[in-house]
Amino acid sequence: MQTLSREKSFLEFLPVSLFGGIMGLCGLTFSWRLAEKAWHINTFCSEVIGMLALSCFIALSIAYILKIMKYPSLVFSELKHPVQACFFATMIVSLLLIPGVLFLYLPVISKILWLVGAILIFFFAIFILRKWLDNQQTLQSAVPVWILPVVGTLDVPIVGLHLGIPEAKEICTMFFGIGLIFSIILMVIVLSRLLFQAQLSKDIQPTLLILTAPFALAYTCYIQIQGKGDLASATMFYFNLFLFLILSGKILLLPKTCPFKVSWWSVSFPLTAVTVTCFNYASTSVFFLHRLISIILLAITTLIIIYLFIQTVYRIITGTFIANPSKN
Repeated sequence: MQTLSREKSFLEFLPVSLFGGIMGLCGLTFSWRLAEKAWHINTFCSEVIGMLALSCFIALSIAYILKIMKYPSLVFSELKHPVQACFFATMIVSLLLIPGVLFLYLPVISKILWLVGAILIFFFAIFILRKWLDNQQTLQSAVPVWILPVVGTLDVPIVGLHLGIPEAKEICTMFFGIGLIFSIILMVIVLSRLLFQAQLSKDIQPTLLILTAPFALAYTCYIQIQGKGDLASATMFYFNLFLFLILSGKILLLPKTCPFKVSWWSVSFPLTAVTVTCFNYASTSVFFLHRLISIILLAITTLIIIYLFIQTVYRIITGTFIANPSKN
């Protein structure tokens, strides 16, 4: 006697990694703000993208809270998984970035969200690191998403230094130190896995772009804390740009990994992080090439995020978003 398997509902399938899309939209908002400032144009684009990011954050947060209430076992199973647990950092980082969008309209709420996000990413980083230390890990499981929980600490200063919170600079300096050192350690581990173990499957190779995020964020944090650029910041900028050139070709694999996968969104925030870095560096450089690279990166990043957003909305509406859920 055969039993029919029940198809997963959208709420059951809803992956926490989808918050990576919120990170990408927030990053695109910040990128366009820098572009508008550099080009002396109105803020229409950044405001539209920012409102879209905020709307998506609210909708996705409500949906995921419903999932926690209705399917707590599924959420806990994700949290226990050695790789999937890392994606919970995307939800917390969204809390850290959304205040940068919201601050102009609701400064008090923005400060509260940022403080909550800072506390959560601090304890989540401890949770993940202790989990790794208390349980033997295999080198094969060292994938780019491992960097997410610790790199999340580098997102604390990105917005926090602009909220006018007392002692924010000291808090942000602490998170900068934690994030930078652990990012270096984890990047060595992940690169060792990539060099000496079997290649990642094609459908997750685009996640390699996550490796470009740490030094992009570290550069932005550093110049904000220091108030100026120097040799150390230039070193981080050029190393990150070189690393991005090595890994940027992985973006071309997206159309080859059809059908659409949630992991595609993993390229969005690293792209915006590198774009923000280039705009910041170009603002203090007289070299025209830096401004040209910023323009090219902004155009590519904007087009890719528009494509990802349209794909996501289309597949949610048509019910094809959860097709073959085991592969997403």
